[in-house]
Amino acid sequence: MNSPDPFLDADKPVDLRLLLYKYLLRFWWLYLIGIALASAGAWLYLRYTTPQYQVKSTMLIKTPENNTGDVSQEFILGELGLAQGSSNVENEIQILKSRSMMLEVVRRLNLQIIYESEGRIKRGEQYLNSPVLVTHFQLSDSMRGIRFELDPIEYDTNRFVLRRGENQPMEAVFGDTVRMAWGDFVFRRNPDVIKWSTEGQSIIRFVPAEGVAQSYATRVQMKKIGDWSSVLELTLKDPVAQKAADVLNTLVEVYNEVAIQDKNRVAASTYDFINERLKFLTAELSESEGELESFKTRNTIPGDIMMNVTSALDEFKSNDAELARLQLQQDIIDNLETFLTSPVSSFDLLPANFVVENADLNSQTERYNELQLERRRRLRTLNEDHPTIMEMNERISALRTVLVSTLRSARGTLGRKANTLSQKNTQLQSRLRTMPGVERELIEITRQKNIKENLYLYLLQKREESAISMAVAAPNARVLDAAQPNKSPIEPKRQLAYALALVLGLGLPLGIAVLADLLNDTVQSAEDIKNATAAPIAGTIGHSRSGKNLVVSRSSRSAVAEMFRLLRANLQFLHPGQDSQVWLVTSGASGEGKSFVSLNLGMTLAIGSKRVALIGMDLRKPKLTQYIGMENSDISRHLRGVTHYLIGEAAVSDIIHPTGLHENLFFVPSGPIPPNPAELLLQDQTTTLFAELRRQFDYIIVDSPPIGLVSDALLLNAHITGALFLVRQGVSRKGALQLIDDLYTNRKLTNLAVIINGIGAKGGYGYGYGYGYGYGYGYGYGYYEDDKKKGKK
Repeated sequence: MNSPDPFLDADKPVDLRLLLYKYLLRFWWLYLIGIALASAGAWLYLRYTTPQYQVKSTMLIKTPENNTGDVSQEFILGELGLAQGSSNVENEIQILKSRSMMLEVVRRLNLQIIYESEGRIKRGEQYLNSPVLVTHFQLSDSMRGIRFELDPIEYDTNRFVLRRGENQPMEAVFGDTVRMAWGDFVFRRNPDVIKWSTEGQSIIRFVPAEGVAQSYATRVQMKKIGDWSSVLELTLKDPVAQKAADVLNTLVEVYNEVAIQDKNRVAASTYDFINERLKFLTAELSESEGELESFKTRNTIPGDIMMNVTSALDEFKSNDAELARLQLQQDIIDNLETFLTSPVSSFDLLPANFVVENADLNSQTERYNELQLERRRRLRTLNEDHPTIMEMNERISALRTVLVSTLRSARGTLGRKANTLSQKNTQLQSRLRTMPGVERELIEITRQKNIKENLYLYLLQKREESAISMAVAAPNARVLDAAQPNKSPIEPKRQLAYALALVLGLGLPLGIAVLADLLNDTVQSAEDIKNATAAPIAGTIGHSRSGKNLVVSRSSRSAVAEMFRLLRANLQFLHPGQDSQVWLVTSGASGEGKSFVSLNLGMTLAIGSKRVALIGMDLRKPKLTQYIGMENSDISRHLRGVTHYLIGEAAVSDIIHPTGLHENLFFVPSGPIPPNPAELLLQDQTTTLFAELRRQFDYIIVDSPPIGLVSDALLLNAHITGALFLVRQGVSRKGALQLIDDLYTNRKLTNLAVIINGIGAKGGYGYGYGYGYGYGYGYGYGYYEDDKKKGKK
């Protein structure tokens, strides 16, 4: 047996024309409906879907390499994967995407205020194109979200109507503070929007800033351009293009400001430390200057004494200045040690730039501050208990221990230098003791004033250096291409929408057609029969829409009549040379056209000058008399039939009647319905009946009951020349083909052949088979002139 599906048979070529008709042409109306509905759906989708605009911006993250233009050893090791650069681009991406960074953007742009316009079907966001803007607001603590509807007042441009939900509307004045239970608000008219249309209601919503920041932080996409560059591309999609551009540009501004603040934290810490020292030193210097002024007022100092005082001060000047700097550094070391050992200031920055003339201490202080700044930057995106933060805490703690040890070592070095200078000053002071008291006291007072004055100038210089450092701090990123609003939306994609509509409009009907074909268990074509059984196909009969039982006549040239003529020729080829042939016409179930085929086949043979007898052997549900047209006539009531003969109430000659349709066509009616049809057919009279009919007629057409329901047809097998099994397109089940194969293979019916009936009645395909061999699509349809007149098919 062949494969059950011809399209899955690898050894058989695919019939493209059959596929085209099977899945496309038969369902052309379904494809038109599918494309129309899908196109309408695409149009509605494009019409009412909120468009999305994509805005891009590029920025350069500055690193030590692209700041100086030199390639450092650290950079080379970093590129080899052996070390990490001081500015990690991935870290900067996480900082840019941090919620705290975006929260500042939301607050600057007031993105927690959403301006909308109510349309007929949906609301649209207006952003800065709203006719009314909020210049100030302060929500109550219990309010997390609020919505206002605003309407203009005709002929009064300074006032408007404000309402919230079902509450009583109120009139308000632009620019005045509106105090309500939900908070205080100030509204102003947008000067950029001249006309306030009354068609769409203006809506202002206040939403939590944290939620807006989280939404934008998630939606902003960032990626590096190239593996070896530090250029970032920032992308944001939003229903308002100008809003997306403002968000990206403001995000870069906030990022640079925060980066500058981080860089200035060390300088600010140093600046504050110097100011604290200058406060005390200013007081001491004022006291020294006052004491000197008072001394000069009390004593008259001759010119020669002033010359001696100036000479002595010159000898103390360099030692005192150096000793003062050493003392300042010792004080700084004491303060730093107290600062580092205090648990309160574990994560504060250390003052720098002027600390101690100690290379190790300066580099350790710089590294300590870098770690503190990096920790603060990481905390914008990470929690305190994150493993990265905990690891940085451990590194800071270890470095703090090293710093304390270095400070103590530096204190010893400074102490030894200070002792050396103190000894030298002691020698100079011993020489002063030989001078008069007034001269000696003046030198001492002036000397202390000069020490404090030099130290004061030194601190002023350092404070100015810190201020300049803060003023010239460069941003951490440089904008290459600022974000610009895009006028063309990227979503929804018009061409893609219609392309998908076309695919769905064709694909869904195709799927329905394929599914319907898979679920259809009726015979649709000759291929179904050939794939299920080796029984030959004797012919195909088209569906007649004329409503007549007899479609064959001498002058008939319809397609169905020609198919019966082709069937007559096929029977002659199947059994040539026999004088009398008995053909049993049966089927698998009732309603498949046995009586119709029997009558028209008999008429076709009769027209060919053959004596033909039609026998109504369907003793259970006879229809042959009805098809001949004698069922309701007076003659039919007196007609003797097969039942009368088998029960002995009539002779053979009594049951043979002319049809009145053709002089060569006779029929034997079934007679009354017996209670035991099968037992009657087993009697010897049945053999006698067929023998007598063979003697009188060239062809005997036996209209038998369905073999798939009763066994009557099998009981007649001994009396027939061949059997014609009817398969009706779109009606017969494919399970009946197994019965045909069983009857043919096991020779339960002699010379079994198949007739396909009702071709084209239910949109079948693959018809026109003849002789059991080839096929021709649409055989005879629309070819004959009388088809056009009678509308037959």
